[in-house]
Amino acid sequence: MVMEKIPLFLKQMKLGKIFMVLFFDFMKMENSAMSHSRRGIALASLGGPIYAIGGLDDNTCFNDVERYDIESDQWSTVAPMNTPRGGVGSVALVNHVYAVGGNDGMASLSSVERYDPHLDKWIEVKEMGQRRAGNGVSKLHGCLYVVGGFDDNSPLSSVERYDPRSNKWDYVAALTTPRGGVGIATVMGKIFAVGGHNGNAYLNTVEAFDPVLNRWELVGSVSHCRAGAGVAVCSCLTSQIRDVGHGSNNVVDCM
Repeated sequence: MVMEKIPLFLKQMKLGKIFMVLFFDFMKMENSAMSHSRRGIALASLGGPIYAIGGLDDNTCFNDVERYDIESDQWSTVAPMNTPRGGVGSVALVNHVYAVGGNDGMASLSSVERYDPHLDKWIEVKEMGQRRAGNGVSKLHGCLYVVGGFDDNSPLSSVERYDPRSNKWDYVAALTTPRGGVGIATVMGKIFAVGGHNGNAYLNTVEAFDPVLNRWELVGSVSHCRAGAGVAVCSCLTSQIRDVGHGSNNVVDCM
């Protein structure tokens, strides 16, 4: 019997030791614009549509939420959040869209609310243990994780986990370094934290959280130091993390 040799990079993927960095140029596509310009928004996808949540401009933090239908290339307005949130984190979990933390224009927030698309309504849930904005949010094994961010004074290394079944938060292992404006993605049973700012400099390092060991471990780096990057998982032959850096001229790092 002939045994096929497993490529080294696939072994490394399974072990969480991912060090490859590639570059990818997006094909330019024109899509419908949102109703108004903003930054510091959160995006989440639930059942197909994409939700654009909160954000801010030079003068105002927003509580409005827009929903994008990919098939029709149209935006529509849904119920606004209870609280304005710029630099908010979001994820879709168990038929709801969560808005976590952010800044209301006065201070960073510990409050959390979730959107029910059937009721077209936002409902507040248990607040976090720490106020934060510019935090990363992801989901793993039915729980929501909020990673890093800024309080009103400094970047954070703390990480909290929310279980919607009990409506409770608990702290898990902290990051190896504080990361405000960190990008987050979950892939292959681990949460990856990409870049951010540690209070002194922008970062290009990447670390991964193992929920079984309750431990963060440095696993590699991206090509550019950056904060506020968008991070997404690309479904292809092997799971990949793609990081679109803020101000990086359309350069995408693929791990």
